[in-house]
Amino acid sequence: MRRCFPALLLLATASCAVVRPSAPAPAPGYVVFFDEKSADLPQDAMATVQQAAIAANAHPDQPVAVIGYTDSAGNAAADSLLSDRRAKRVADALVADGVPAARITRQGRGQTHADPGVESRRVEIRIGT
Repeated sequence: MRRCFPALLLLATASCAVVRPSAPAPAPGYVVFFDEKSADLPQDAMATVQQAAIAANAHPDQPVAVIGYTDSAGNAAADSLLSDRRAKRVADALVADGVPAARITRQGRGQTHADPGVESRRVEIRIGT
């Protein structure tokens, strides 16, 4: 879009400025960590879920993805189920904080991208992706 501002009678020329629409806000991401072999949502994770819900509700046209992971210490099939249960717990907490369930997709990815550390025992909340 171009907007032109007339110059102050300077040789009857116009000064033009290019006005670009503002870029959409970056997609915020949030991470909730879980105890080993547990799908119980840790109490200290509730603040993270609440922040994600606030961000999701501020952008009601954006989808919300909830993706669960596990570490690589257990059985792959069991860990796939565990990662899905973790994702469900986080999705349920988002719904409890006012995010419509219809906007949320959830997925358990088990041991993918896994290492033995706590960083793998997580659920990612992605808004707008």
